[in-house]
Formats: sequence, C-alpha cells, structure tokens
Amino acid sequence: MNKINHQGVNSLVYGVLLNVKLHKMKRTQIILLLSPNEVRMIQMLDPQGTFSTYFDLTQISDIQQKEQSKLKIINIQGEYIKLYFENPFQLITIKEGLDYLIKEGNRIQKQLDSYNQIWSSALKLITKADIDMDNKLNFKEFQFLIGELQIEIPERKLIQIFEKNQKNNQLDEATLYKLLMDITRRHELTELYQKYSSKQEGMFEDPLQAMLMTDKDLQQFFKVEQAQNDYQPKRKQYNFYDFQNLIFSEENSLFQPTAVDLSQPITKYLINSSHNTYLETNQLTGESSCFAYQDAFKMGFKCVELDCWDGEDGEPKVTHGHTLVNDIKFKDVISTVRDFAFYKDNNPAILSLEMHCCLKQQKRIADLLQSILGEMLFVVKDFKQEKFSTLQQLQRRVLVKYKGDDQFLQEKLQTQSSTLFYTQSHDDMLITFDDDDNQDIQANVKQFSQTLDEHHKKICRELLEITSLYAVSLKLDKKPELVWIVSSVSEDKIQDVIKKSHGKFQEYVDNYFVRVYPLGLRFDSSNYDPFPSWTAGAQLVALNIQTKDLFMLQNYGMFLNSSYVLKSNQDVRMNIYVRIISATNLVWEEAKRRQEEIVDPYIKIRVAGNKDDVNKSDKWRTEVVQDNGYHPIFNYQCVIQLKHAQQDVIYVQAYSYSILGDSLLGQYCLSPLNLRTGYRIIPLLNSQFKTLANSYVLVQIKIEY
Repeated sequence: MNKINHQGVNSLVYGVLLNVKLHKMKRTQIILLLSPNEVRMIQMLDPQGTFSTYFDLTQISDIQQKEQSKLKIINIQGEYIKLYFENPFQLITIKEGLDYLIKEGNRIQKQLDSYNQIWSSALKLITKADIDMDNKLNFKEFQFLIGELQIEIPERKLIQIFEKNQKNNQLDEATLYKLLMDITRRHELTELYQKYSSKQEGMFEDPLQAMLMTDKDLQQFFKVEQAQNDYQPKRKQYNFYDFQNLIFSEENSLFQPTAVDLSQPITKYLINSSHNTYLETNQLTGESSCFAYQDAFKMGFKCVELDCWDGEDGEPKVTHGHTLVNDIKFKDVISTVRDFAFYKDNNPAILSLEMHCCLKQQKRIADLLQSILGEMLFVVKDFKQEKFSTLQQLQRRVLVKYKGDDQFLQEKLQTQSSTLFYTQSHDDMLITFDDDDNQDIQANVKQFSQTLDEHHKKICRELLEITSLYAVSLKLDKKPELVWIVSSVSEDKIQDVIKKSHGKFQEYVDNYFVRVYPLGLRFDSSNYDPFPSWTAGAQLVALNIQTKDLFMLQNYGMFLNSSYVLKSNQDVRMNIYVRIISATNLVWEEAKRRQEEIVDPYIKIRVAGNKDDVNKSDKWRTEVVQDNGYHPIFNYQCVIQLKHAQQDVIYVQAYSYSILGDSLLGQYCLSPLNLRTGYRIIPLLNSQFKTLANSYVLVQIKIEY
C-alpha cells in the first residue's frame, strides 16, 4: 500500500484554491479537487463557477519542481499546468498528495484495462461529458461523448439510438456500457475468435456471446498465429471481449525486445547521441534547462553535449554562447547526469564538453565532475590499450570528451612523435588523407598555428587527467597510437570524407570514434538524415532532440531496443508480409479540434536506412476511410523486401486526409529485427513521441528470411 500524505490527499478531495497557469492560457485562481465521479481525474473549478475542466491523473508524464513555490505538471501530449504556492510546505503537501493519487489512478487504470479497455477509456470521457454530474447523460452529453470518441454517427441516427435506450431522457451507466460495447466491438477479430473457440454455453441473441475460448484454445492461437509457444493463460475461459482485450494489450505490441551483446568494444556500436542537449527549443532565443537533459536520458540518449562558458562567482555555466539563450549552472547539469544518465539502461554515458572557459573555471569543472559523479566517472588507466573497453566493462560509467593535447598525450604514451592532432576549435578540425594533394588543407595548418599556441595555454591538466575521449583531428592516413580518441565532422563534410577515403573511413571507425554534428546554420534546431553516417559506421551521429521531426522519429526507432546498437557487416535479408487491418482511436492532437472535426484517416508505411531498401517504399499506403477515426477498417496488404535489414528502420504514420494538406495523427518506428509476427498492435506516438492513449494500428505480420 502506498504511503499516504493525508493532508495532501484531503486538500485535493475537499478542494484547494491555488494560482494556476494552464497551457497557453493566462494565470488565474482555480479550485483543484478530486472528481467525485472519477478518481482518476482532477477537476478544476473557477471560484466564480464560470470555468470547469479536468486533467487526467493517468496521463501525467512528469511533475517538475520549479524553485520552492512552483510545480509544473506535464501530460503525455506535452501540455502543462503550473501551480503556484504560498510556501514550500504547501507545495510539498500538495505534491505528495498528487503523487499518491497518481499512483492510485494508475493502479485503477491498470485494473480497468485488464478488464475492459473500452469501458476504461469511456468512464473518464463520461465524467467529462456529465456536465451536471448526476452520473447519467442527457442527449447533448451523450453526443459530446460520441464526438470525443471520434465515432461518426449522423445526428438523426444518434437521436434514434438515444430514444431507444433512454429512461426519463437520460442514459444510465449500465445502458451506456451496453451501447458502447456494441459500438466498439472489433468485428475484424470475429472470424479469428470463432476459428479458435471450441466451447459454447447457454442461449444468447448474439452468437459470439455463446462462444468461449478455453485456456487450451488460447494457447493454440498464440502458438499457431503468434509464434509464442510459451504463452500461459491466466484463467480457464475467455469470451470475445476478453480476447479483444488481449489483442489490444501492451503485451501484444509489434515490438519485440532482443538481447544486446555487451562483449564488444564500444567503438563497435552506434550510440544514441544528441546535440545542444541543454536546449528546449531553437538555438537563438530558446530556453535551456536541466529538464532538457532529464528528457534526453529518459528517451535513451547517451551522448549529451555541454557548451561550457565562464559563469559568475567562479561557477561555470552551460548555454549557447552569443545568443539570447538563458544559462544553467554546470554543477546542476552534472547532478542531473548523476541522477538520470542510467534511467533507461546501464549503458555508459558520454559528456561532450564544448569548452569556452578560462583555465580557472576549467579546473572547477574538473572538481565538479569528480565530486558529483564519484565512482561513476571513468578514468583511463592504460593509454597503450589497443582496443576500447567493452560495453560490459563500462556499464554505469560516465565518459568525458574534451580537447586532446599533444604534449599530454605524448607523455602518457611515452613517445616523442605522436600522430595525433587536437582540434583547433569546437567545429573545425584537420582531415587528411594520404592521397590528398589539396593545398587548402596544408594552408590550414599554418593558418591555425597561432590558434594552436593559444590552445596550449588554455588546456587544463586536471581536466585532461579525467578525460576518457580526447578530441583530435580526423587523420585517416596513419593508424593513431591511442584508442581513447574521438574526431568530429560536420554533417556537410562527412559524406565527402567517406567518399574520398576509399574505404579507409570504414576501417577507421572499427576502432576509433567519429562524431557527426549538425551545421551551425540550423538556427531552428532542425535535423539531417543520420543514415548515411550510420551506414558508414560513424558511432556518434548527434541530432537536435528538441525537434521531433521525421529524422528524430527514425533515430527513435533505431535505438528503441537499446541506446547502443551493435554495428553489423553481415547483411540480413527479409521479406516482410504486412496486412494493415484496422486502427483504433485516431484523433486530432488538439483537444478543440477533436470536438469540432472528425478525421479521414489513412496509414502509410515506409523504410529508412540503406538506400537499396528505401527506394521501393514510397507506394505503401492504405485507402482513406471517411469520417471514422475511432475504428477505421483498412485491410491493406504489402510486401517489404529488405536486403540490409540490420541498417534499416520501418516507420508507420497515421494521417487525416485533406485537400488543404494532410495532418499527422500518430506515428511509430522500430528496427525490422525487432518485429514480432502474428496479429500485433502498433502503439502510436504523438508529435512529441509520447504514447497516445488507446491509439493503435492492428496489423498481421509474416516474415521470410
């Protein structure tokens, strides 16, 4: 049983008056109280009674404490509510009360979902629709409920349904339950259910209600259709709605996790990497915060960037220099790294330091890294090691990337002639090839000679001692004497580097790190296609995670199974037979639009990755289903033929058609190597990559290798 803060819970049960700022609305006074009709909802009432709305406790993704007087509550759509408190004690009391109610709400949600997903969703909508709070719905309230469910029923037909089932111009809860069960039955599963049902009981109007699956029937279904020989039913008998709930449960997701080989040096892996991690929006005027680092780690990113600048009172700061972006303290960022770096898994984290600090504040940075991270901080012991440490050896360790220094590295390697060249600045580096006669590159060496002298003066010995990835120029004509290095190349140069290397780049990245980063001209924090760099073997392909575009979706799919993906030179060929059967709960992301407009959905499926596999994927798209976002039937079939499945991702997107431009309703992405066969659901994500409640695409998958 969860520990209860009685005072916090009671405040929310009986109502508490607070200053509140709703997403995209002005700050105002609002009474917060637990809904008397639905314990998974907090009701918000205007003190004058002119405003009433709800927020769903089961849809809260994060509660962030701002200073000592503010809480920011964020839902899975990225919408927020800010609560302002008179004192820290009131904040703590209400926060603990909310924490308890959220846990209880999620517990109840899970129980209801296991019983009946449809009714679970409808209960909360009924609470919102029941304006007069009498536990019954009049016609207007019933009409609102049907609209929220995105079910398109003509008003005349809706009136007929209501008149046939009403009592005293109201629909009670039992009647609503029956109506919704009839409306939301997944008829596309009927034939499948009948195929495996062996038992009949009693006399019913509906033949489906007379049929039952036994536990043996269900085991046979999972063995034959789902290729799951070890499925263990939880009870003896299953009716149609039980079977429907099993199909649409999270456990029946299309995604199949696979074990990760931890035995290889980490240069053998692609690593989930971010750029300008501190930013929440654009690079010129956007806001930076430690919450951006929290979000990055929660999403599975393992290489994060810290732009370090001199701060006040000797405390270094992280910010985007020479812009309007605000500052955050370096020590607060490192505390966030300590607390969240291993939130999703135990794979090592890499801190990419872009250094603009004076020597004194660099020393402070070294002190903070050691004191805050402690044993998490990985320090190089053997500089003559021929291969990087393995992923297993580096579990729950933090690696620091910092400028290489020729004199320091020669000392560690006990040599007088190092083949290493450190970077001139955070963006520019020397890239040389043994067959390159480009005079401009040779001129660059002289041009930066003065910069190199200044560089020597700014290098911090204390920071070098705890660095485990030394930033050096990319030099492909000779084998580096040190494995603990990383070279950075901008997105516009990487393909030229790969092409001119005549295969040497691929050999180089077997043992040494290469980081690819976005052009500085991407002021809007847009992204570039990561696949050419991944395909060539570059391990750290950094994207702007604050921008949830198509390339970020592909990155999501690439690292869905693990934050480290083992590179493979062995081609995996697959023929994937896909039947897109139907979808559930395809709705507009904006709440206002959901009430005003019904979607006209269609589904498209695409491949991103190796160019041999991408070219054939433009044609896979279902027909548009008019006026039915709640339960469109598609029955569309296609065959996806892949020659390099280990280098690809498959992404699915649901759109609503319009002559003015189609609108995204939901999306998902994963590696073909993580596909499960059989009748599976694709859990759709919104534009911010948060899971959409009860929004799925039902597919049937068969695979030939």
